[in-house]
Amino acid sequence: MNGRVVVVGAGGAGIPLAARLAGAGREVVLVEAGGRPADAAGRRAAFGPAWTVRAGIPGGAHVWEYDALLQEGRPWRVARGRAFGGSTAVNGAYFQRPHPTDFARWADAAGPEWSYDACLPALRRLERDLDLEETPVHGADGPVPVQRIGGDDPLTRGFLDAAVDLGAVREADKNGGGPSGAGLLPRNAVGAQRWDTGLAYAPLLGGVEVLADAEALRVIRRGDRAVGVELVQAGEIRTIGAEEVVLAAGAIETPRLLRASGVDRMVGEGLSDHAAVSIAWRPRAGVATTLRDAAWTAAWNPPAGGVAERGVEYLFAVRPGDSIVGGDPDAVGAIELRITLAEPDSRGRVSAREEAVAIRYGHLAAPADRRALRDAVRTGIRLLRSPALAWAVDADDAHGLETGEDAALDAWIGSRLGTALHASGTAAMGERGVTDAHGRVRGMRGLRVADTSLLPVVPTRGTALAAVMVGERIAELMLAE
Repeated sequence: MNGRVVVVGAGGAGIPLAARLAGAGREVVLVEAGGRPADAAGRRAAFGPAWTVRAGIPGGAHVWEYDALLQEGRPWRVARGRAFGGSTAVNGAYFQRPHPTDFARWADAAGPEWSYDACLPALRRLERDLDLEETPVHGADGPVPVQRIGGDDPLTRGFLDAAVDLGAVREADKNGGGPSGAGLLPRNAVGAQRWDTGLAYAPLLGGVEVLADAEALRVIRRGDRAVGVELVQAGEIRTIGAEEVVLAAGAIETPRLLRASGVDRMVGEGLSDHAAVSIAWRPRAGVATTLRDAAWTAAWNPPAGGVAERGVEYLFAVRPGDSIVGGDPDAVGAIELRITLAEPDSRGRVSAREEAVAIRYGHLAAPADRRALRDAVRTGIRLLRSPALAWAVDADDAHGLETGEDAALDAWIGSRLGTALHASGTAAMGERGVTDAHGRVRGMRGLRVADTSLLPVVPTRGTALAAVMVGERIAELMLAE
C-alpha cells in the first residue's frame, strides 16, 4: 500500500518513523498535540539545557499530566512530553541502548523480528556516535549525536571505582552489547544542547506534513478498517483520511486512543515500568563536579543475581537536585544516587480517559521485586560509604538501614518510592498481545502502534533510545511488507 500514512505523536518513535517513511516516498502526515520550536535556540529556550528536567515535571508548559498510583497509598503525579520530540525533549538526555538480553525477551514474546541481530541495523542507523568510530555495532552518520562525558570528573571516577570494588565489571561501552556493568552514560547531548528527535531528525522531515498543536481524539474506522483520524486543532474538530494510521503517542496516550477508537483487547494492561528510589547524600566541603553540561554521568547495571535476584540500575548524579530540576548550574545541596528495579515482575495498567486515576503502576506488588529493591538499596548504601567515595561523601540519609530490619527498610522505600517514567507494554506485541510483531493491531486493518507500548516488558535501561529504535524498526518493517 502506498496511500497516506497518518502518524499520531511526534515523539521519540513517531518522528523517526515519519521521517523514514517519507524518505522512502510515502505520503506522511504527522500529528502532534504540542508545539514545534523550530531550531536549537528555540528548543533551548523552551526546554532548557540537556542536563535539566525542568520542562518535564508536572506544571510544565510542554507536558501531559496524569494522576497515578505507584502502589496503594502512594499517589503520584506523572508528566510526559507534549511537544515536538515528545519526552526526548524534556528528559535528562541519557541515551542507553536496550541490552541484548532485553531483545531476547522481546523476541521470545513477539518473534525473531525483535532479536538483537534483527534490530542492530536500526540501532546503528539512528546514531552518530561522537566517541567511537563506525563499527559493526555503532553508526557514525545517523541523526542523533551520542557522546559520553565525565571520564575525567573525580566524582564520576569515584562512583565507577566504588562499583568495581563491589564486584561490578567495567563496561567501557554501555551501548556495545557486552556484559552489564559500570560505565559512562551515553547521552544524546553535545554540551548543553539536548538532541531530541525533533531537532535531530529535522533535516529528514522535509517530505512530512506536520500538524502541530493538533490533538488526536480517536481513530476513524469503517467496520474493521481504520480510515483516518479525528483531531482538534485551533478549537475546531477535523478529520484526516488515511490508508494507514500509526499510533506513536506513547505508552500512556496510545492505549487511551485505542480504547477511544473501540479497540479493547488487552489494551492498557501489562504496564511495565521501573520502580525507583533515591539515596540523597551530602558532599564534603569543597567537593563539586568539574562538569557544567551533565547531571547524570555514569551508571552501574548489575544483572539478575548480581546484587539482587532481579537486575537493578544505579544512576549517578553529579549535581544537586535543584540544579537538575531548576536548571541552575551553581545550585548547592544534596546529590542523589537513583536506584531502579530494572527487571520488575510487577505490572500495572493505564485506564480509560474518563477515569480519575489514569495510571496504576502496581510497583513492588510482586514479593521478588520488594526483595530485590531492598537488596539494591543496601548495596547502594555500601557504595556511597565505600573507600572510593569516602573523600567525597560527607553523609547520606539512609541512617542505619543497611543493617536494620527488613520492615524498617521497606517502610523507608515506600515513603520515597518513585517511578523512572519508562512506561512500556500497554499495547504489547506477541501472540496473545494487542499487536503483532509489525505493530499491526489485531482485529483492525490499517492500524498500527509504534512506540514503547509495543515492548512486552520494559527494557532494563532507559526507554529514550528504545523509543527511537522502535520508530526506526517499525518503519523498516512497514517498508519491507
